[in-house]
Amino acid sequence: MNKKIANKVAIHQPNFFPWLGYFECIDIVDMYIFLDDVPFGSKPKRMNRNFISNHKGEKKNFTMSVSTPSLDSEIRDCKVVRDPFFFHYRDLLKENYQNAPFFKETFKIIDEIYEFKSDSVSDFNINLVTLICAKIGIKTSFRISSKDFNCRCRPTESHILKILKKAKASDFYGAKRGIEVGLYNHLNFKKEKINIYKQEFIHPNYNHRNFLPYLSIIDLLFYNFDNALEIIRTGRNWVKLN
Repeated sequence: MNKKIANKVAIHQPNFFPWLGYFECIDIVDMYIFLDDVPFGSKPKRMNRNFISNHKGEKKNFTMSVSTPSLDSEIRDCKVVRDPFFFHYRDLLKENYQNAPFFKETFKIIDEIYEFKSDSVSDFNINLVTLICAKIGIKTSFRISSKDFNCRCRPTESHILKILKKAKASDFYGAKRGIEVGLYNHLNFKKEKINIYKQEFIHPNYNHRNFLPYLSIIDLLFYNFDNALEIIRTGRNWVKLN
């Protein structure tokens, strides 16, 4: 991996077939750190659920069954449940997107993702995110919090700040919700001489007969695989908080 100092860093849980804004965040930073050493919490979460569009243009759940030993279990300790529903949702994509212009190219990626052997939720989602990034042209460097930083501290903000200092970050790019629910205090980042930016992603429209915003990136790929990254970048909008 690239050893240069990562000035711009984002840290987020490894999500399940995330939305466009998740990938825009990856694209803007030098280093993206998958946060796998925090509690999974109560289900459902974005680590095992997202949304797609069916052939009628309706928003539908797209999920993966997950086994969590306890509510305190960290993401890396949770397991993918390969029950009948595991492949049911993969086949649901075929049912609803088989007439999409980039069905063949996208479903090939889906098959590769579902053939991934690890039952770790963290490993499964990290693999799918990094694979999609490679396919659409995102060249960001990736790290995993538990393996590359091992910063065992709470609360979440202290955990994040410790990781950022180890990564030698000058700028932290944070998800809008995490900032708005009070996970981070921009003054604490200022004390550590780290700039903090909040994502205000402006969801782009794209070529789709039954377009709906805020779906999984899968929807974009099936209809606009050849210029997916270009479309994602049009929604870029970040606000500096300190």
